[in-house]
Order: sequence, then C-alpha cells, then structure tokens
Amino acid sequence: MDCVHIGSYLAADSLRRRLFNELDGMRAQGLDVSVEIKYLGGLTMIECMASARPERPLDDSELRSIFRRRLANVVARLIFEELEKSFILETLRHRHPEIDDNEAGEVSGYAIAILNDGIFGMLEPAIRLSEVAADIEAYLRDSSLLVVEGFVRFRMREYLDELRSSTEEAIGKFVAERERKEFVKLLKYFVDVQEERQDEVHVVRDGAGFELKSADGTPIEGDYVASLAADLLGDGIEVVDLLISALITVAPRKVVLHFEPELETADTLDSVFEGRVIKCCNPDCGFSGCEMRIPNRAGKGPVNPIGRR
Repeated sequence: MDCVHIGSYLAADSLRRRLFNELDGMRAQGLDVSVEIKYLGGLTMIECMASARPERPLDDSELRSIFRRRLANVVARLIFEELEKSFILETLRHRHPEIDDNEAGEVSGYAIAILNDGIFGMLEPAIRLSEVAADIEAYLRDSSLLVVEGFVRFRMREYLDELRSSTEEAIGKFVAERERKEFVKLLKYFVDVQEERQDEVHVVRDGAGFELKSADGTPIEGDYVASLAADLLGDGIEVVDLLISALITVAPRKVVLHFEPELETADTLDSVFEGRVIKCCNPDCGFSGCEMRIPNRAGKGPVNPIGRR
C-alpha cells in the first residue's frame, strides 16, 4: 500500500476532479485507489491511498512508482492548465495594479502565448509539461506530502522567473495594442467627419509603396505615398501608415485594393475605413499592377482571391 497527500489553496476543486478522472487509468494499471478529502483552513488536502488489485499483483516498489508517476502527471497538468494563469495574474496585481481585471485577462493570454512560442528560453508546451511532471515525480520519490502552490513557489523558481518575464513582455504588447486601437479610433473619427472628396479610389502596390488612382486609372493628385515611402521608412514609419494618411487626405467614398494585404494591414484599413474597403474581384482588371489578375512572382498563376468581398 502507498499513501500520498496532495493539497491546494487555489485549485482544490479542479485537483479533486482531476484525481477522480485519473482513477480509471490507475485501475487499468493494476491499482485500487481511494481518496479522502480534508479541509485545513484555506488548504484542501486530498489523501490518496493505493493498493494492488488482486488480479494483478504488484510489488511495493512497482506500485509506488506507477502511483506516484500518475499523481505527478495530474499535478503537472493542473499547474499548466490552471495555476499558470493564476500566477501571472498575481504578478500583474503586485507589479501593475493599474491594470484592471478585464485587461489582466487579456495580458495573461498574451503572456501564455509568449511562453508557448518559446520566448525567454521556454520550451514547447508538451516538453515543458513533461519536464515539470518529471520534477514532481522526483520530488514524490522522497516525500508523501505535496502542496501544489508551495511546490511551485519554492521548487520551481526558474519557472516563476520565466512567467514574470513573459508577463512583462505581454504588458508591452498589450500597451502597444491598446495604443494602436486608440489611434485607429481617432483616425476613424477623422474619416467619419470628413466630407467625401473622391467617389472611388483604387490602390495598387508600387515597389516599396503604394499608388492611388481614380476610377479611370489616372494617378490621384496629392498621392504622396510612393514618394515619401523611401524617405520615411528608415525613420520607423510603416508604408501602411503612409497609405492610410494618403487615403484620409483624399477622403474616398470607396477604396478598392488591387492586392492581398497582410492580415494586420487589412484589419487596420477595415477599422479606419469601415464599410468602404473592398478587394478587386475582376480577373480581367485593367489597372496596371493589379495583383488579383497577373501571375504571382513564383509564376503559379493569379493570386488566390480568397476572402474577397
């Protein structure tokens, strides 16, 4: 027989559910497991006892190894799938009290994505999970008592440092995205209050920049995107910013794109010029430089017009 006590302050209900869900798997490996729950103030302690099933006798060493490995996997998944977010939110409360609850949820999503992308030296989720499970299993070889939050705080300090680093990176990303949204909102206001000057503006790519044309194909007077792009890109100004500035200047009722914009560019244009932006859907388009009809650079035929309106 083997007995292990596992406790949690923050995720006791989930720990209990996960342990009960694990019972069938343990039985399949020849274990009979009983669970008893005890409450010690804010700590919920779960006593797990395992013995060998009569039809599959196991020696004490094998029983202990199988049992504690299964428990280690349960705790590792609890940490990654639930407590990881709790620790990130705790970091935000302590270091960035100016972030409200709704914003904190968004930041924690960014932070977890950063971790899963391998930034700051972290590994892919499956590898991270297996390494933490191995650490917990090693701990349980010498101990029959594990409080999950205490284990993370005192035995996984490098992991917590990675969480804090990813949280700070996420804060920067969140602030940048918030500023972008506020700027887009301001630009949209300018567009909405402007009197329309052009009925229809067509946009084609021109080298590193863009060219704006009227419906008959003639360049629109005042189009300065192409001329400014080469001078200003080195100063950190994006071509798409120049395009939006030019479009706001000419104030079109409708904008026709003769290229497939990047997702971020498309989102920005749709947000600023809401309901005014469409993509060229004429395979025989007569506009010079229209990428919706000419072969792409790889020579594989026309650009795929997926997502056209």
